[in-house]
Amino acid sequence: MTATTLADELRTVPDPERGNVIGAALRSIYPQSGRVIERMIRRIENPDIPEDVWRGIEDAEAGRLVDMETAMTEAPPCRA
Repeated sequence: MTATTLADELRTVPDPERGNVIGAALRSIYPQSGRVIERMIRRIENPDIPEDVWRGIEDAEAGRLVDMETAMTEAPPCRA
């Protein structure tokens, strides 16, 4: 099967399922990259969400959070 044939076949898959099909294929080829693949698919499926929002979502998912009280009362480490 050529890349062109595969791409044509993927275009026939309905939009809601296409991300799942492509994600499953990529995860089977690159199992160690699951989180990166999920984020990439999510961004492709939602192009209207700004980059800074994605960074915030991904920071929160990774546990890179600061308590609101701390953020309001203490200087960031880079400015301390």
